[in-house]
Amino acid sequence: MTRDDEAVVGRREQKKRETRRAIRDAALDLALQNGAEKLTVEAIAQTAGISPRTFFNYFASKEDALVTQAAETADQVTALLLERPADESPMRAFHKAILASDYFGTDPIDRERVLARQRLIQDTPSLMSHHLGKIAMVERSFAHALAQRMETDPANDMYPELLAAIAVSALRIAVRRWVAQGNQSLYELLDEVFERLEHMDADAVPVD
Repeated sequence: MTRDDEAVVGRREQKKRETRRAIRDAALDLALQNGAEKLTVEAIAQTAGISPRTFFNYFASKEDALVTQAAETADQVTALLLERPADESPMRAFHKAILASDYFGTDPIDRERVLARQRLIQDTPSLMSHHLGKIAMVERSFAHALAQRMETDPANDMYPELLAAIAVSALRIAVRRWVAQGNQSLYELLDEVFERLEHMDADAVPVD
């Protein structure tokens, strides 16, 4: 691929990220104004300046646009995790993959909007159910990636699944503290929480 091709791909990916963000922002704003129950894909699309067909290129439903960026974040972290050096401990590799991801590492995150989204999810049972389903999907994705790194079968070895559950819990704790306190950046909190987990991981020995 030439530099010109790379530049085109880079601009295309940036445009996709901007469109995805516009959809999510429109969905949240409309849900906060009118209630999540009254929200429609058509209204989100109109506010975001796109067609309903384009909406479905990015999200499967209005609920997907309202809950966390679980799917796309999990896909990127999983890919980064598999690219980490083979001699890194599982939690060290996860630590570095998280901090290198767009959402947690480089994308600017609006704390007030994260808080508003969390409140909306907590106050809307259908969104909470959808959110929990996404979290479960993220855990499975991380567990399979860790198992692949560790060259083990997750069906017979629970260690990757345990590590994935711990990592997802660490993410939730870091985000919750960041939203509640705001005196540290999310990046710093993630770095701190995974540093602590690495010390635990260094002495961990999987049980055969």
